[in-house]
Amino acid sequence: MSWSGTVRCSNCYTEGHNVRGCPELKKAWAKDPNSYQGRMWARYMAQKAAPKTCSYCYQEGHTRAGCVDLKTHKQTYQEDAILFRKALAKWMRDSGLGIGALVRAKDVQYYTSEGHVYPNNADYIPPVGLIINTTPSANHYTAVSGSGEWMSNQGLLSMELLGTAHLDSYRRHVGLALPCIPGIVPRMGKGWHDGFIDRAERCSGVDWEVVSPGHIHFDATDWSSPKEVATVAKAHFARANEETRSSFQELTPEQRTQLREYVNGEIELSEMKDAELPNNDT
Repeated sequence: MSWSGTVRCSNCYTEGHNVRGCPELKKAWAKDPNSYQGRMWARYMAQKAAPKTCSYCYQEGHTRAGCVDLKTHKQTYQEDAILFRKALAKWMRDSGLGIGALVRAKDVQYYTSEGHVYPNNADYIPPVGLIINTTPSANHYTAVSGSGEWMSNQGLLSMELLGTAHLDSYRRHVGLALPCIPGIVPRMGKGWHDGFIDRAERCSGVDWEVVSPGHIHFDATDWSSPKEVATVAKAHFARANEETRSSFQELTPEQRTQLREYVNGEIELSEMKDAELPNNDT
């Protein structure tokens, strides 16, 4: 594209067409199909004649832009994300997780003037810190048990450790992963090989508690707005991210029902529960 917005051919530099429609290439092909420009034209024509294959569902006959599955999944993704974000924001308010909240973490690595401290140390002391920023970065795929996001230490917030003013800034802060929250982030789930996984045992940084509530609640108005989530969904399903139909994840109908009831105030946090896992005959 030139500055004027008109298409310009990269072969003959003429405006009004691109290289795939260049008449000069076509003339070169007619004159000598084995010439460099002739072979280029033949390659473009072969690509144009080849059946269209969608990079999302891998079905022939359409491209990613016209994929019905992609459009359906994108809509579901946005609806699930909005619901999850609203529920998570309400959980933060209900648990007192706001700016100024005092938090004790029981399974994080941190640093003191004497060096690194690890959770498996015999003399490990759970660190305590303040929440100074409540803009979470949680992905609703973390609520899908068995997914890659659920089985990883998905970051939520960070806290500034008390008594570390003498340390460098990056030493004073400890990241907190999204904890297991009944009804929101399941603790137990089915793994890739039909076994069952305890997320609390697999992930670090998920075992922490609010010791004293914060004085400012997190405002989820923008974070959970359709406009913000639509932007996130657009980036998530962009071709560059290589997202395909097989990697799509969604909440279960039971999860959606419970999350809506919680968001709407029909049930309390104490009434939230995870879905029961099927019996393992093995």
